[in-house]
Order: sequence, then structure tokens, then C-alpha cells
Amino acid sequence: HFTNPLIDNYFKRFVRDFIHYHDNIFCAAGKIMKLLQEEGLQRGFNMDDEGGGGFSAMHVRRGDLQYKEVIISAEEWYANTAPLWYPNEILYIATDEQNKSFFDPIAKHHNLRFLGDYWDKAGLGDLDPSLMGMVEIVVCSRGRLFVGTWHSTFTAYITRLRGYYGTSKVSNYYSFKPRRLVLHKWEYPGGNYAAREFPIGWLGIDGDEFIDGDIEANSTSPIGPLANKSILMEPPPARPTHLSRGFSGLPMNKTPSLQGASRGKINCDINVDSLAYWNNPQGTRDRDFISPFAPKKTDQSNRYITFEQDCGRWNNLRMSLEIVFEIAAATGRIVVLPPIQNLHLEASENKYSFDKFYSFQTDDFKKRLPVISMKEFIEREGGPKGLLQLGDSEYKTLLDLASFCEHRRKSEIFCGKIYEKIIASPNSMVAPFGTGSSLSCLVFDVTIFKEGIDNISEKVESSVKEFCGYRSPAYYTTQLGLPHVLHFNTFNENRLLSHFYEFIHFTDPVIDNHFKRFVRDFMHYSDSIFCAAGKIVRSIQRESLDRGFVIDEEGGGGYSSLHVRRNDLQYKDVLLTEDRWFENTQEIWNPNEILYISTDETQKKFFDPFALKHDLRFLDDYWELADLETFDVEHRGMIDAIVASRGRAFAGTFYSTFSGYINRMRGYYGMSKFTSFYSWNPVKYEMQKGPFFSNENKFEREYPVGWVGIDGDERITQDFEGDAPKNTNSLNAPTKKTQPDPPRPSKNSNTNEKEKMLGDENPSDGLKNLKLQDHGIKTLEETMISMQGFLPSEDENLEQSQDGSSMYIVFSTDCGKFQHWQSYLLFFSAMRIRQPGFITRIASGCTDAQKSEAIEWHEEHIAVLSKRFRIFFTPRFSDIKDENGKSTGSDYKYFNKPFGVRYYLEHSDDFNYVEKTGNLENEDDFVIIIDPDMLLLRPLTTDFSDGSSVKFWNPFAKAIERKKKVVHGTPFGQTYGFSHTWMKFIKEAGPNSPALKVDERTADLHYQVGPPYIATVRDMHKIAVRWSNLVPSVHRAFPQLLSEMYAYCLAAADLQLPHEVVDSMMISAADAYGEGWDFIDAIPDDDVCTTAVAPAYKKYPLPTVLHYCQTYGVSNVLFSKYKIPENIFTCEKPLLVEPADDAMSGENSFFINEIRKRVDLKPKYHKRHTFATCAMTSAVNEAALFYKMHHCKAPANKERTITLVKL
Repeated sequence: HFTNPLIDNYFKRFVRDFIHYHDNIFCAAGKIMKLLQEEGLQRGFNMDDEGGGGFSAMHVRRGDLQYKEVIISAEEWYANTAPLWYPNEILYIATDEQNKSFFDPIAKHHNLRFLGDYWDKAGLGDLDPSLMGMVEIVVCSRGRLFVGTWHSTFTAYITRLRGYYGTSKVSNYYSFKPRRLVLHKWEYPGGNYAAREFPIGWLGIDGDEFIDGDIEANSTSPIGPLANKSILMEPPPARPTHLSRGFSGLPMNKTPSLQGASRGKINCDINVDSLAYWNNPQGTRDRDFISPFAPKKTDQSNRYITFEQDCGRWNNLRMSLEIVFEIAAATGRIVVLPPIQNLHLEASENKYSFDKFYSFQTDDFKKRLPVISMKEFIEREGGPKGLLQLGDSEYKTLLDLASFCEHRRKSEIFCGKIYEKIIASPNSMVAPFGTGSSLSCLVFDVTIFKEGIDNISEKVESSVKEFCGYRSPAYYTTQLGLPHVLHFNTFNENRLLSHFYEFIHFTDPVIDNHFKRFVRDFMHYSDSIFCAAGKIVRSIQRESLDRGFVIDEEGGGGYSSLHVRRNDLQYKDVLLTEDRWFENTQEIWNPNEILYISTDETQKKFFDPFALKHDLRFLDDYWELADLETFDVEHRGMIDAIVASRGRAFAGTFYSTFSGYINRMRGYYGMSKFTSFYSWNPVKYEMQKGPFFSNENKFEREYPVGWVGIDGDERITQDFEGDAPKNTNSLNAPTKKTQPDPPRPSKNSNTNEKEKMLGDENPSDGLKNLKLQDHGIKTLEETMISMQGFLPSEDENLEQSQDGSSMYIVFSTDCGKFQHWQSYLLFFSAMRIRQPGFITRIASGCTDAQKSEAIEWHEEHIAVLSKRFRIFFTPRFSDIKDENGKSTGSDYKYFNKPFGVRYYLEHSDDFNYVEKTGNLENEDDFVIIIDPDMLLLRPLTTDFSDGSSVKFWNPFAKAIERKKKVVHGTPFGQTYGFSHTWMKFIKEAGPNSPALKVDERTADLHYQVGPPYIATVRDMHKIAVRWSNLVPSVHRAFPQLLSEMYAYCLAAADLQLPHEVVDSMMISAADAYGEGWDFIDAIPDDDVCTTAVAPAYKKYPLPTVLHYCQTYGVSNVLFSKYKIPENIFTCEKPLLVEPADDAMSGENSFFINEIRKRVDLKPKYHKRHTFATCAMTSAVNEAALFYKMHHCKAPANKERTITLVKL
């Protein structure tokens, strides 16, 4: 970088004019180019002014490039570029691919030419072979269009040469779909410099100035955004004349308020009226409406509402604004806008006033609600006879502040000086209510307003209780109507951070709906904003129509949309990675559908997973088309939201009020609730099956009560769509109706009432339905006293899966007490989550006495849980033998697993193994191997097609296609972090083993697995036989822990049984990768412990098992399986101490480990440790209580006093 642009450009010219290839290279390239152009001329293709064109070119890199995601098939090459090429156009291909048949899919459509075709005519044999690539670079640089390979410096240099020749930026493309159009926008060098070249190297370098933007105007590409203004002049889609909007509206005979109304229009240079969701004019009744809460006509004095600008971002301000304006409209007050200031409350001259976003000064608006500026208010009321009665000096100071001020107390132009004077006036009153105050919902009732609170009727009281819930209501009375100025301290202390329809309640539904219509029909963005958004919508829809997509009756659809919030959001759980955004939403989008993405993410590569499947459009693609340069940054956000609101389907960011408002606009347009989603899996279907209304001041989403049926005269309590889409072709979502949120206990409820069991999705789900203050321990006795495992009918139904197959789940143990209590806990957890299939404990090496004791225990304590829970005994296999088969006198207890599983398969009555033939019955059924120290959180399965609860192992940049179901030849396993270490012992499989052909990439993708292992009976028997054969020699080579796991991987590779590797089946160490911790990270802090205690896997995706092989802790509560008393499941042993209710609070982000040392936890690990600690301590206690309730004659010890921390 030369800071002087004259010098900088001089040296850029130096490189261009001197650092070029030798003439002999250009000579050979010129001969090839001439031959190509002659052939092109014969086909009717002309050259450009600079002597280029007449053919087009590609650079197809195939070998020795580490970025494997860009090495794509010829079919993909053609699919990604087909619209670019002219019919019958010659394509010159520079490539390192030696097999020309690779290009057959392209050759079907175009005549292809390669360097070798011109060997003699270009005299290439006279050149050094190392120069051939340079010749190809020059030839490609002269094509009409050029498509290259992303990440290739060969391609990059071609684009620079094309820049030197002055070719259009729109003539350069990449084959990698996410980067196809990257060269069409000017970009300063950044990121991966080697992936491409930048126009700063050639644009305007013959001048004396630094060029920091495009010289060439943007133009439309055949595969890019359709940004041609001429297409906007085409007639728009026909617009319905009826006023009922889709799924939100009512028939006209139920909407008398719409008599005399018309659909709104948008003042714009093209017709974008379909975007107007409001009515203008409103119906006759609304126009003639007089609020019963306004001053009488005889009262001629002005009354005002003043309010401070909220401290949040725009959509928080909008929410506050809607509440203030609705209150003002209801009470007949004049709205005084806050002083002009920076919308983000920063010290800058970026000045905004709310009337830049809304049309407050139209005749219709002023008739409903007069709005004035703070400057006008001070001019009116600041004089000696005004309400504020300011002195001359104060008057001037406040008038200056009204023109611009800052909400920073230390600032010389502090806005608070104005508000202090307003509040100090005897004619003013500070509103005693707000979302953050003790009075957090506002009630308007005509009788109470006129006669006072003492005259509240039972009907009104019931209505208020239903609306406010446990919020304390403020009633609007004549006393509140008396002050001439009602001031809202909404900056910080008493914010109005709520939706207007959940904060303000009119007990008369006719009035309530009137004011909901007021917000819809008047509190919309200005025409200029909708005009710009309409141009973008029309452009995308025109592009979509060409692809065969349709536009709905209301002028929406044709494309789908997302709002991806990435920055400045305190709820980190919903800030998903690019992979999770795509994985969580991919089934929503139609093939070949354009996706419009509204986002604050500046790095477009974040959206690569989407770009691989879809053409993406962003706001800045339409900079010139929509004249976005004329809008401020806040306006652009509003435009973005409107465009996103018109998508066929929409996926937003939970907790974002920006996404929330998009959903409300979609409701105003009448779009189906089944087309709205969230990206965060725990709330993905919240808009479809979540509550219709909230009686709390929530802001993380919007509620349909704000738009459904508001043109009628009745209070609507549920949507009109039911639990499933009426159109079976529309997006499908879970159709099961969600139970409403359980009622909260009243203030007078006693502790026992608070702790009663709350219902969940399935009344038979037993313990997992507990959602209690103390994690359910006190009420287990009440809920399970008559519970003896499964009901017989339920137990029988669970013998088989829904497809008729059976699962045989096995775990290997010895006969010691340590694995005795673990076995009981595993069986108990299987009962708790209603695990289908047969579960068998394989107990190896028991003495006769141990066997008798184990049988007795099993029959008395395990069989009562389920007749499907079994125990199977095998010989002792743990003896370590030398190469000659003689015992060494040492043990490796994990030999019991491979040998025990094989013994079980060949000797149990479940499979009737025939030794001579090697055949087993039920070989199409499934075997699942787990470990005894695993706690089941959700049922084990053989079907992994549910993308919301399954995450596959994908260690490389380009994900592979995974099979989703266990079948013959396709076993599954959990990811374990030992990579391809097992390959160190590959020689143990023999010199001819197929395992020798497995490379490291395949090993990482398909063989680094551990329990749960899942396979068909046939495949698992093959593995068990080979596993047991290999494990002794692998252990001799590696006589340590994990040798039996390495032997399993080796056996699978030897049998050519690659596994589908799943991350999400298990969690173990809190810092482990390749596990299902992402699901735990996504659980809201308030629900972490309750979800761990009662695994509500239908509410939040959860891993299948918690492998409690590690130590977990939060605050002073510790869990380690090695510290659990072996007699924990007895009558006299007390229960474990559990984490406190506030385990997720910041002050508890640590634990005391086994050696009494404090371990501080970062937020992510704090949540993970809390989940694991709550899950394990509560599960042990629940199992212990179950034991005590059913097997202890005398009163059992139920005190929770066992702590595993030595204090």
C-alpha cells in the first residue's frame, strides 16, 4: 500500500505494463484465440471493441486443490452456469482434468475446445511444457464470458487480465454456487486474499486518484438479481377487491366496521399497492368513532402525551411508540414526539425524528390523532401563559434542545433537561404504569372510567384477570384524564417493552378491535419505504415467475425469506452457526426457490450452506433499483422487513423484535401461520402451535391476537386455521396441538399447591412431566405411589417399533456392585422415557452366588418395571491371554463387551442361532449396544431422518450425504473423538484385509464410532464375531483403555461396513466435540435444569443419552459416578443433594471438584454442567425414591443429604 494514490497507481501500472508473460506465450495464445474467434464468426458471434469475445471460456480445476467443496461434477458446472452461455456458443475449457469424458454433460449442449485441439496450429510443441498453463490463462482472458474455480489463483489471474483488458465485471463468474456473482460488486481486499483478485488492482489505475468503488454501473446478469427497472413497469398482479385478508380475516357479514372502507394505496412511481395491508379510508364506523375515554367536547383545553425515546434499537422504539399512540388515540391527547436525537442514542449528528418513518401529517392521520414535535410543544406551552411557564432563558435552552439533544446525562445538550421541566409542572403527571413497573397492564373500561374502580363487575374482573394474568392492572380513570400532560418515562426506568395488544386491554371487544385496526391502518411505515420495498418484491417475484413459482392472491410469495440476526443480540442461544441455520430450516424451502435474506451479517460466506442449494438475494442487490442510497440506515431496515414479510415462507430469529414484526405484517397480509418458522429448533413451530395470546409483557415473538379477526366485533381467542394446514401441499408442521402454558399459582397458593405435577404432552409420560420448583422430588411419592412400571398393554405395545421391527438393546457389565446400581438406573431411565424394544443386561463372569443374587434382585426390582427388561449371563471373558492363548494372569474387563455380545447373540433364545449355517432368526431386527453408565434422555431409535433432532458428524467443509435409517449394510454409531487412531493397528486384521483400503478421510467419516452402536441383527453378529477375533491382538498392541473400541472400528472396516456417524446421540464431557451439546446450549437458561430433570424432548431437541463417565458440578453440588455410594438404592440410604433453583445464575458459575478445588465455568460450560448435574442427581434420586416407595416396609430415608463434595 502506497498512501499516495499517484505512487500507488504508478506501481500498479508498472506491474501491468512490465510483469506480463513473454511474447511467445501471447503469440501462441493469440493463434488459439484467433482460431476460436474465426469459428465463432462462422456461427454469428462477433468480437468486442477490444478484440475479445466470439467464444466463452472456463477454468475447471480438478486436482491437488485443498478446498474440496469447489471441486464439483461436470453436471454441477453446467447446472450452475447454463443460463450464461449463448446457444451454439463455443466453450474453451482450461483444465487439469485429463479424462475429457468428464465434460460429456457439458458437451451435450455446446461444442467444447481444449488446449490440445490447437497443438499443431498454435505451435505448442515448440514451447516449454511448463508454459502451457500461461497460454491457457491468456486464452481464457479473452472470452466473452469467463467462469472459473473459486480458490484457484489460476482463475484469479485470468480475472485480473480480464480487468486489464477492460471487460465488464458482469462477464466474470465462479462455478461454486455461493460465489458465482462475487466479482459483480466492488470489494476492497479482505478475507481469503488468495481465493480471488480484487478490482483495486486494475480499476482506474491510469489516473491519479484512489478508486474505492465501481466505475461500471450495475447491470443484470442472467443468473443474478433481476435489477432492471424496466420490468417494474409491467402490470402488477391483479389485486382482490374484498377486504378480508387471507387467514386473518372474517366474512364481510361479520365485519360491519369495514362498511365504507377501501384497500390502501401506496404513493409510488410504480404500482406496488399489493403491499398495502391497511385500509384507506377506514370504514364509516371507524371514521365516526369517538372514544368514550376522551375529554368531553365542552373541554376545550389541550391535553398531551409526552414520552422519552426508548433506550433500545428501532423495533423497541416502535413497540413503545405504538403503545403511546394507542393510549393517546383512546384518551384524546395530542402526541408530542421526543426531541430530535440519534435513534441509537449516540453522540452524533445522525438525526432522526419519528415522522420520517410514519405519515403523521396526512389529513386522515391528523383527524384521528394530532402529532406535534417537541419544538412545537415548547413554542405552544413554554411561554408565561403556557403549561410549562418557562423563563426566557429556559425557553430558549429547551427550544434549542428540542432541535437536537442527546440522552447522556453528562452531555451539554442532555434531553433530560426538557423532561425535568415537563415533570416539574403542576399540570403534568408521570404515568404510573409500564412494562417494568408494578402496574404492568393498562385497562380501559367505560364503566370504571365513568364511575370508578369500586364499580367493577364480575364480568369485567374476569376479563381483566384473563388478560393481565399475574400482572397488576392499572385502570384508566377520570383522574388519569385530568392532567394536561401525561408523561411516560420510557427511556429506561419504566419502559414500554411490550406489544400494544398485550399491554393495553379494552374490556369492550368492539373498542378493543377498533384500536387494533387503528394501529394496523395508521401506524405503518411511510409510502416511500413501502415504495422501495415494493420494487424489490416485484423484482424478485418477476424472477420467480420465470422459474414457475406462483404469487398468492394477496400479491405475496413466489420466493421465501429469512431474517438472520447475528449481532448485538443478548440471547446467545439463538445466534446459530451457518450450518445450524441451514440444517434447522432446509426442509422449509422449495427446490430452486429464491431465498431473500434480511440480515445484519456482513460476511455473505456465512450463507454458503444456503447458496449451495438456492439463489440468494439481499437488500444491497437492489441498491440502484430501489434507490437505497436515498434512505437512511434505519429506513433500509424497514424496507428489509417488508420484503421479508412477503415471502411464501419465512424463518426468523427468536427473541428478535425485527423478526416478530415481520410475522405481524405477515398476519396483517393474512398469511397462514403454517408458513412462519423460527430457526432455533426449540421454538421452530412457535408461530404455528404456540399460544394465541400471552398475558405477560413478552417481546420475543408476536401473537396472533393482534391481527386475527380484528375487523369483527368479537374477541377472538384462537386462530381460524386449526392444528394442521388445510392445503396439504403447503408446508407441513407438527399437527399435534400444544397444551397451553400451565397456570401460575396465585399469591395465596401454598407450597404444596405450587409443587403439584403439571401436565405435559402425553399424560402417560410419568416422571418426565414433572416441572417443579424443587425438581419434583417432593411429589414423586404422590405421582408414582400406584405406579408399577408399565401397564401390561403398554408394555406389550412397546415390544415392537411402529414399523413392526424389534430392537434388542444390550449393555455389558460384570457382577460387581459398582455396575449393579448403574444397571438399575439405566433400566429406570428406560422406563421413564418409554423406550421401545427389549433391554438386556449382559452380566459376564458371575460366580454362582453372584448369579443367584443378581437373578433375585432382577426379578424383585427390575422385572416389575417391565417384562422387556432382562438379564443374560455369560462366562468370564476378561482374562488376558498371550499369543499362544495362555492366560497372563491379568484382566481387561472390557473384553466382556465384544465376547459377551457375541455370546448373547449366539446363545440367547432371542435369535435361535444355528452354528452350522451361521443363521439367526430375526436378522432384520436391530441390535443396539450401549454402556451401563448411560442415562436415557429420549428413546433410542433406528430412524435418524428427523433433521430437527439429529446432527450427523461432518468434519469437512463439504458435508456428505448421510443415510438416515439403519438397514442391512448401514450400521450407525455415535461420534467419538479418536479420529482414525484405530488405523495404527490395521495390520492386526491381516495382509489381505479390506481395512487396508480405507483412507484417513473415510476413516474419519465412517469409522470413528462408539456406543451407541446400532446395526441389524445380521450385521451386528458379523461385527461381533470379527470384533471378538480382533480385540485380543489389538489389546496386545495397545494394552490400554479404548483398545476394544479400536478393535470394533477395525472389525467394521474389515467387514466393509461403514457406519453413519451421528453427533447427537450422546453427550459426555462438557468440552467434547462431535456430541449433542448444541442441543443443550440451545435450551433457555430458565429451562436448563427443569429440562434435565424431566426430559421434554418434544419441546427441546435432546441427545439420546447422557454418558456420565465424567465429573459434573454446579456451585457446591458435584456428581461423579465414582463417588456414588454402592448402596444408593436401599431403604436406609438418603438421597443426593441437588442443584438449587438458581443454578444458572451467574454467581453459581463454578463447582467444587473432588479435591475441593474451585473450578470456574464459562457460560457455555456453566450451562452444560448445570444440565448434566441436574439430570444425574435428580435421576438417581427419582430411581431411589421409586425403589423406596415399592420395596421398603418401614419408613424409608428420603432426606436429601448426600453430598459428593468433601467440605
